[in-house]
Amino acid sequence: MSICCVSTLEGALDVLCARCDSSGCSVFVRFTTHRRMQYSGAMSDPHEIWQFGRWIGRQVGGAARLTWADGGLILRIHKGRVRFVEGIDSVELSQRLSCQPVGSHDLLEEARSLSKVGQIAETHAMGAAKELIQGRLRAWLLDPTRELEIVEGEPDEVDGATISITHALVELVLSDTEGEIADSVLPNDDVLLVRSPGFLDLYAPLRLSEEADLIVSKISGERTAAEVAESSNHGSGEVLRLLAGLVVTGILEPETPLHISDDVDLLPAEELTDGSKRHIPVSWILGAAAALFIMLAVILFIMMRSSDPEPVQGVSSENNLTWSLVIDLGCEPQDLQRVLKKARENPKVVRPVAADVGDVEEPCWRLVWGRFSSREAAEAATDGIPGELLQQGFDPHPIELTGEELEPATSAGG
Repeated sequence: MSICCVSTLEGALDVLCARCDSSGCSVFVRFTTHRRMQYSGAMSDPHEIWQFGRWIGRQVGGAARLTWADGGLILRIHKGRVRFVEGIDSVELSQRLSCQPVGSHDLLEEARSLSKVGQIAETHAMGAAKELIQGRLRAWLLDPTRELEIVEGEPDEVDGATISITHALVELVLSDTEGEIADSVLPNDDVLLVRSPGFLDLYAPLRLSEEADLIVSKISGERTAAEVAESSNHGSGEVLRLLAGLVVTGILEPETPLHISDDVDLLPAEELTDGSKRHIPVSWILGAAAALFIMLAVILFIMMRSSDPEPVQGVSSENNLTWSLVIDLGCEPQDLQRVLKKARENPKVVRPVAADVGDVEEPCWRLVWGRFSSREAAEAATDGIPGELLQQGFDPHPIELTGEELEPATSAGG
């Protein structure tokens, strides 16, 4: 019996093949290739951009060091909000705002200080800072020699405003009508797109148009970016800019098909000589698999124990209010669009939560309303559901939220 084990750790395809019998297993071939597609001519490899987007989409804390041919930038981010920025002289901010500099080393600290001393409104100062950040992000995205280093770890707390990295990047890509940034993010539009695990928590706060909702709701992991653009009534360039903006923020994730060249033989035509074989008892392989499973289970347990969910803002600040009422459900594209619209128009009272429904490959999404201490309290509040939010013919019912479901959606602020 021949067995091949495949690993795709860190983008590499590792294949280990063995032939087993009652006496043990003989390893006879191993090779490694990479999942990255080859980009030729003017097309640059978007690997760092995609990695940056996936990191943003995970909503974890840390620092991203972006470098390119003639510059560098460090963004210290907490759950999608930029708290500190290094690599931009704070004097640039005061020059843009035509005011006297305070002298802060950090760009955002300079913006916060300018507002505190009364020189400029906070929204104006942070808006100017965001434009400076977007300029550096554009330079990084367009440079084919770009590099990325990510160090995870929570940045220090701040007293004042922060900037949404998701909003900043989406605005940057959509405003580039020439499509240069979109071409850097999706140099080859023959790539499958899927919605990320935290799709609605990231997408709904953007409050994009209903046309954008309709385009995104049709992404199921079975269409390439080119096919999504071609099937839309809008211009291909406009749709690709939207998709690129969602990829660079981790809202959508690209899945490049893996192509193994014809000259790679998974099973060699002729068996290797006995001297090149290694005999491995079956029990060793089973033991290694069991140890790996236990290690993964321990890591998962630690991650779950370390999570610290926050209460939903605008509804309650009590951690023990874990029950909500499901008032709508979306699985099909038109249903998902409806759920998106309600979440976008009523971000303070409803939020989408992923639902596992049977054998459906793509997740369905519940729209939940209110926070209650028990099932009974939730059921008693059914009559208080606003009529415009409750889907006609839908029977509202209580649900207990757990883990990340208890966390609020990303703030809609810029």
